[in-house]
Amino acid sequence: MIEINKRVLEEYGDLFGRKVVNGREIVVEQLIEELARELGGEIDAAIRKRKEWHERREPVKVKGAFPRWDDKFVDADGNVRTFREIVQGLIDNFLGRDTPLRWGLNQNVPVPDDLHPLKNPGLEITGPWYPMSRAIHQINADVVSMMEDEEDASPAWYVPWGSGRSVAAVWEARRIVKRVLSGDVPEPYIEGGKEYRIRKPREKWPTLIHRVPGIHILDFDVRVDGRPVPAIITSVVLYTANNYDLLKKAGSGVYFYVPKTQTPDEALVVEKILRRVEQRLGLKTGELKIAMLYEEARAGLYLPVIFWIWRERLVKINNGRWDYLGSLIEMWREEAVFPDPQNITMTHPIMMAYQKYNALLTLMAGLDKNGELRAGPVGGMAAVMLYRQGDPYGRERYNARALRGIWIDKLRERLIGLIFVAEEPAGKVTLGDVLKGKVKGRLYDLFRQSWVATPEEAYVKAGNEPLRASLEELQAMINKPVKYVEVDGVKIPAVDSGLTEQERALFQRLGLIDENGNITPWVVRKDMVDTPEKLLNNPELWGGKDLWSALYEPPKGDITIEHIQHAFYMAANYGFQLLNGNLAAAIDDYELGQRFMNDLATYRIFSTWLWTLLRHEAAVTKDGYLKGPDRTPLGVVPAKNEIAVKAGDRFNREMFEKLWDLHMQWTNAFYEDFDRIAAERIAGRYDPKVKEALSKAYAAGPFRHISPRAVAEAIAPLVGKPVDAVEREVVANAPRFDRTFAPVIMEILKAKLTSPLYVQHGGRVVMVLSPLPPEEREQALMALFGPRDRVERLIAEGKLRKEILEIYDYIHDIR
Repeated sequence: MIEINKRVLEEYGDLFGRKVVNGREIVVEQLIEELARELGGEIDAAIRKRKEWHERREPVKVKGAFPRWDDKFVDADGNVRTFREIVQGLIDNFLGRDTPLRWGLNQNVPVPDDLHPLKNPGLEITGPWYPMSRAIHQINADVVSMMEDEEDASPAWYVPWGSGRSVAAVWEARRIVKRVLSGDVPEPYIEGGKEYRIRKPREKWPTLIHRVPGIHILDFDVRVDGRPVPAIITSVVLYTANNYDLLKKAGSGVYFYVPKTQTPDEALVVEKILRRVEQRLGLKTGELKIAMLYEEARAGLYLPVIFWIWRERLVKINNGRWDYLGSLIEMWREEAVFPDPQNITMTHPIMMAYQKYNALLTLMAGLDKNGELRAGPVGGMAAVMLYRQGDPYGRERYNARALRGIWIDKLRERLIGLIFVAEEPAGKVTLGDVLKGKVKGRLYDLFRQSWVATPEEAYVKAGNEPLRASLEELQAMINKPVKYVEVDGVKIPAVDSGLTEQERALFQRLGLIDENGNITPWVVRKDMVDTPEKLLNNPELWGGKDLWSALYEPPKGDITIEHIQHAFYMAANYGFQLLNGNLAAAIDDYELGQRFMNDLATYRIFSTWLWTLLRHEAAVTKDGYLKGPDRTPLGVVPAKNEIAVKAGDRFNREMFEKLWDLHMQWTNAFYEDFDRIAAERIAGRYDPKVKEALSKAYAAGPFRHISPRAVAEAIAPLVGKPVDAVEREVVANAPRFDRTFAPVIMEILKAKLTSPLYVQHGGRVVMVLSPLPPEEREQALMALFGPRDRVERLIAEGKLRKEILEIYDYIHDIR
């Protein structure tokens, strides 16, 4: 029996019920129930295997090796092939050999033109479609795709305590998608006193792609036989049933981004979900196209197999630094401690190998029999939010750095994707040689799309330029005159500058240009990859290493106390917003002087790394300081040297407690300065009484204990303004989030980071605790990081609700 949260049905019943889709009649909740009954057990089994793998006490080089050549895998049609046969079939496709093993991507149902990554160069934008203003921003942005998100940057799947909501925000986002596609958007749309308008005709909108939750996420609003349904099932069915006909009418289709896939078993159950939906709607197998977020290190071990299982529908494969780096730290957590993750950028050797592996495999699998590509790789996230003019600290002066950053980032990705398949022995060749026909072979230009998290016009424009430039224009972009802008006495390359000496040195080290600045595509000869063994072991391909070593060997580097403190700052700030129900969280990064859009993936990096540091009591490798809060040109940030830390000092529980205390000091100082700025804006000057009144009103909710009207009545005589006007200003300057959650995230992080129990995708801990009332939350937190039998005992003693056991099993992946 399927049960849907009564409040969901009351408010969003139009998403359910009987519908005609593609001329076929379905009942939405019945289809969800059917899929949950048929495939829920397979999802549970895949999650159990994932958990067992992570808990196996074997060296990573043993349990994390590539499959044996004779290991067998099965696809959704029941075809069984060995790992060798799958890789050989991939090679045969690349070499144009018509053999029984040959396979390629999208050979039965072509890739729709609006989805093809090589026909639509430019940026993809991602984020929640809640509230509606965010949907309108994505539509208006100069991007090729818009990714409506129900995963790492999803609207909340839960209702934060004290928020006043009755239903999780994700349900409103689902209705917004349907409304927007139906043309049901007010003109203008008013939100928060601001007007929003869609500025494009429908045919000019970016292609819509729906990012589904990973298979580890459960939907507690929809249950079958009392058990929460895997959220991916709810998400796929609701999106397809409500939007398929609307998308087809607009000349598009139903497309999904699929995240967090680690193994062939996981890929197979996703394929089965999509096939069952296709069957019920009378669609061809492969009509529901997908993009893969290649963001799990383990997925790389099975990438040819995952491609093979998804060969009917896989169109693009995204590289993402955040989750991928977090998964690498997680993979090695019992054996090795990674250096500062802030320094493991996409130019690091392991990340370069990761990008090139994606590009080469996508090329090999994506070619059709005419040598044209039916798939493409997609670059990683650029997530800076430009500061607005009038920022209280004047931080908009750093926007020039952000604009240059995205330009250089997307140029680097574009050059990584230039692969020249040589017909004859060739060493290093230049793009100019290829374009002039001086060398025999074929050039593939693969990385034509990449990600962006924010729609700011100047930022998007800077990122689009390298992706949309012609091959002939790329060299000219590099060779443009060097220009600088000056920020705080430091010269920063202008966004329209050619490569500086420092940038040229980096690109030369990466093998993207030669000593003369000429672009040098990656040369791949067919004899370099003509056997499965060569593909995995040829050092010519992988920077002098075998592929496994290039991808997975832990990097060397420093562990600094400053980056430890920065990691905690980022994790705590994101966790605070997550408690408040905000998964797409803008955070001021004081190290870079920029504002970054964060999601669950950045939380995963920093919280996982901090857990490993404490687990191993890792030694700091450089002298430094834990810093106290101070007001600086970047705002109130950890800047004042407080506690000296020497090279060799261990990051143990004692040092963690000092870090924890300093962050609490920073939190209080930040709120003090926030309220000071609000008071100065309202009063036109600093008035301690105005600030004190605001601090009381903003302390909880805001306005949980003191209404905006009440505080305005107290302030108005002090500032000489009408009460109504002051009330509007009090609301306009209020914090977005409930400050009472600040000490809560601190206790959660303390429990999580000091526990011997490791929790994969630990953001779920925050999500399940957010809706609980404070007294119950504290008890649940203590229980979640202890043994399961202790939870059972507390429930039996009446000290915990039985639902806490369900929560425990969820976050620990006990299925």
